[in-house]
Amino acid sequence: MSALATGCAAPNLSRTLGRGNWEIHASHGGPLLRPPGWPPVPFGHTHLGVRVGVAERVDIDSNVNLLPLGVGLLQMDSAVVLQLWRRPRRLAVSGSFRLAGIFDLTDPPAARLYSEWGIHAGRPLGRFVHPYGGMLVTYPMKVRTADLPAAFWTPFAGLEFLLPPRKGRQHGLAVHVAWTNPWVDSDAVVDYAPPMGALAVYLGYRVRFGGLDR
Repeated sequence: MSALATGCAAPNLSRTLGRGNWEIHASHGGPLLRPPGWPPVPFGHTHLGVRVGVAERVDIDSNVNLLPLGVGLLQMDSAVVLQLWRRPRRLAVSGSFRLAGIFDLTDPPAARLYSEWGIHAGRPLGRFVHPYGGMLVTYPMKVRTADLPAAFWTPFAGLEFLLPPRKGRQHGLAVHVAWTNPWVDSDAVVDYAPPMGALAVYLGYRVRFGGLDR
């Protein structure tokens, strides 16, 4: 369950889209696990999501994780993203508040709920490379059990590669790295790599419709 709790989607949220613009995105990866006799591999979360600009500086971002469906769980989330600072083609900073839930489809209404606060920053390097990073703090809301800490602190960084825009659309590929609670010993049934915290790696893809010069 802890692996699911830290398996968040990985879009670059440092810049809002602007009213009426939108994007679809997907990511695959997760915390690095060490199967016996194998090198570390990412736990296979696959997220699909959409982000919509509802105001000039406000987006709504929603995602679903396909992996838990195989074991009768539904993991989904929705966030509000607020632009705090932005200069065109220069530094941008945003904040986010996300509600996430893991719902048991075989024993409703069993659920585990989380709230997440985030800060995101990024700056383009040229036209087609966009590094970004930030911090997420996630709190279990409904039930706190011995297997979960009071909060998950996750510093993250990523590098997004943008393709030349065409017909008002732009495709992007990203490598995203996050490390949840890196000071906590990850004593679990499975072996995390490294053994402290949960180090996660994702590959991301998105298509943006409008708002390409923000």
